[in-house]
Amino acid sequence: MSNECKDRDLLAIEPSLFAGGGFQSQQLAAGTDGGLAGTTFTSAAADFGAAGVVAGMVLCVYTTAPAEARSCEVLSVDSDTSMTVSALRANADGAAIAPQPGSDLKYYVQTFQPQIASAEAALAEKLRQVSEAEGIAPSDFADSSQFGQAVALGALAAVFVARAANASDTDPHWIKAEFYRRRHVAAVAAIRLASDVNGDGVAERTRTLGNVTLRRA
Repeated sequence: MSNECKDRDLLAIEPSLFAGGGFQSQQLAAGTDGGLAGTTFTSAAADFGAAGVVAGMVLCVYTTAPAEARSCEVLSVDSDTSMTVSALRANADGAAIAPQPGSDLKYYVQTFQPQIASAEAALAEKLRQVSEAEGIAPSDFADSSQFGQAVALGALAAVFVARAANASDTDPHWIKAEFYRRRHVAAVAAIRLASDVNGDGVAERTRTLGNVTLRRA
């Protein structure tokens, strides 16, 4: 399975996800001297490379409160102190869109890659079980945007479950967690594995992931 799910893909589904700061334990960089000009973001005090910031992550900038932060895609880290960024694009292959310019901006870069990795591992286990039943290797799966979508939805469900910890049953984070959990289950169930057993280019069998049960090893 090849999964290209990034933080920007979570942002595309849930635009408010990164506003407010997210999880402090997953903050990679932050500062108060940010500048935006065109698609270039700079911070003289930063070291983005050493911090682990990479393309596909999300930069948030604000002037007063983190809850008012504007989110941008990180397209590339060009030096220790500068990055190429874009306002959220309709797709990851689109041309960069210059965000609103500014100076003396407060900023942070936080990632949900741990939640993405966990969701990807759970999906990979389902694929492994189906592939073993069909006698093929997981590496034989063709790339599919369905994989990335299912992983993104699973990651979002996990994020909102964590945010709702110790909250009341009516907390909005629980509502979002259940919403994304249901969408994740539906996305996984929609994935189809077609098996061309005799190699004639025609699939003889089609399996779904909806009826696969995970077992604790």
